[in-house]
Amino acid sequence: METTRQFDNLTWADLSIIEDELKAVWEFDVKSLKYRDLWIVCSQLNIKGVKSSTREQMIKKLVSLHQFKVSTTKFQRCLILQ
Repeated sequence: METTRQFDNLTWADLSIIEDELKAVWEFDVKSLKYRDLWIVCSQLNIKGVKSSTREQMIKKLVSLHQFKVSTTKFQRCLILQ
């Protein structure tokens, strides 16, 4: 798989996170992604500090940052509605 080009236009919406667990990136099951694939995903999403992380640490970071973005968006919507 040519991962360098595969994840060129990746956004946060392309991550499939169900019940606080990363299930897939686009059509690729997270279990089939290798360390380098996850590193490229993090790079495309501008996540810093993952170069020396393990595969599991990168997955946890993706999930936690996704949750943060979702909660921040909800908070901003509440502020706009007031």
